[in-house]
Amino acid sequence: MYSTKAYLQKPDKQGIGRIYIRYTYDRKTNAISLDRKIEEYKFDSKNGLVYNKYPEAESLNSAIRDAQKLIEQVAASLRVPEFVQVKKGYLERTAELNIQKKQERYNRIIPDLYNHFEAEEIPQQIKEYQEKINELLVKQRELSKKGYKNESVEELEFRNYLAEYPDTFNSKSKSAKAHIKVWIKVLLEFSEKTNTQLTYNVFDYKFYDSYAKYLMYDSEHKYYNNNFGNHVKRLKAFLQWLEDDKGVTVINKGYKKYKVLKEEIEIIYLTSEELELLWNYRNEVEAPFVKYIDLCVFGNLTGLRYSDIKRSYWKIENGFLQGKTKKTKGNYQIPLKLDSRIEEILKKYNYNLNLVSSVKFNKYIKIICGELFKKNEINQIPIPICRYKLKDEFITYHLKHKLIASHSSRRGFCTRLWQDGWSERDILLMLGSKSNDVLRKYVRNSTEDLLRKVNEKVKQKVAPNSEAQLN
Repeated sequence: MYSTKAYLQKPDKQGIGRIYIRYTYDRKTNAISLDRKIEEYKFDSKNGLVYNKYPEAESLNSAIRDAQKLIEQVAASLRVPEFVQVKKGYLERTAELNIQKKQERYNRIIPDLYNHFEAEEIPQQIKEYQEKINELLVKQRELSKKGYKNESVEELEFRNYLAEYPDTFNSKSKSAKAHIKVWIKVLLEFSEKTNTQLTYNVFDYKFYDSYAKYLMYDSEHKYYNNNFGNHVKRLKAFLQWLEDDKGVTVINKGYKKYKVLKEEIEIIYLTSEELELLWNYRNEVEAPFVKYIDLCVFGNLTGLRYSDIKRSYWKIENGFLQGKTKKTKGNYQIPLKLDSRIEEILKKYNYNLNLVSSVKFNKYIKIICGELFKKNEINQIPIPICRYKLKDEFITYHLKHKLIASHSSRRGFCTRLWQDGWSERDILLMLGSKSNDVLRKYVRNSTEDLLRKVNEKVKQKVAPNSEAQLN
């Protein structure tokens, strides 16, 4: 059996919520928007109606009952009243009734106007209608300020699903949920500024092209391919969630072919010589800045992501720094003998390196490296960085210290070990990863591969010559 009942969506900051009709069948619950709003305190959630003492109760309760009746009529006409079919039938029937009501209104108004609009009365009639229009315009502006908008039922439902979406990720971190909320905010902003309706039939190539143009060229975001690709990936995941979890039919399947653009970003890192200069520079900076240097050196010596350093979830056993990575849940194990400074820094801070946020670290390590490079008269030539927007190439120039950040440490760790002849297997074992793609992500410069091969060839040539001399 099926049942219906009205309920109020979670109210906004003004205490106003949308009215929905909950449809339950076979113990599965879904909802259809009534396209009406009301203050929370006026709604009787127990009975699913507006309290009769309020002026709007009669019209809203009538709309609720009519909607329930129509939904139940559609359900009764179906052999298997699944929500998707019930909703489709309800929307179609609602559209038919709206057209019918407009026609009836038209049939009433036109004869009245025709019969009463005598020539001498026309100016007065125009004046009265204009006054009525002005009143309606004022009312419309007032409602807009309160959050009421002239949106279709479908778009209101779409926006409601967007609001619900972040809370479905119970297993995700706060930062992951924050990224999803940012994506939703930007999508709604795109919809409003480009006058794009968010409905289930809009997601074709034209939408993709407009979305890309807005995020990369027309807005304050000025995204490149990587950032735009992340937004497209989240949009595709959301639309798939609508179909899989909500039983919504996304009419235009073009979204499934949306390309998630990616680009290889040049990650700048500190060389061994620069890392030594930075370590020794601790004696010259003011005391509050020493911790930034220690964190940077520790990251370079261990290859740990900044999130794992800040988390400080590790133990030392058999001469190894061991723990589980936060991002991939891999088991890293760093030999303390790689460098004595690893344990020195750990002991200095009592094994807790949760010292500053990543935002602060990225800000101040740039400043420190900038002063260090200037003092030693190195890295004063800007580095060209190539980025892409779709297929358009953009080259910008930056001094090296401006490109140093938390992820530079992991790149430096992998590159130095690779150049020193460590095998991929050994480096991955330290990082707590099984994929060679992870290593190639941090060691991908052709010059670094060539340097490694040249060093190997030189060693091979030196070895036979040494043996010949001994003989």
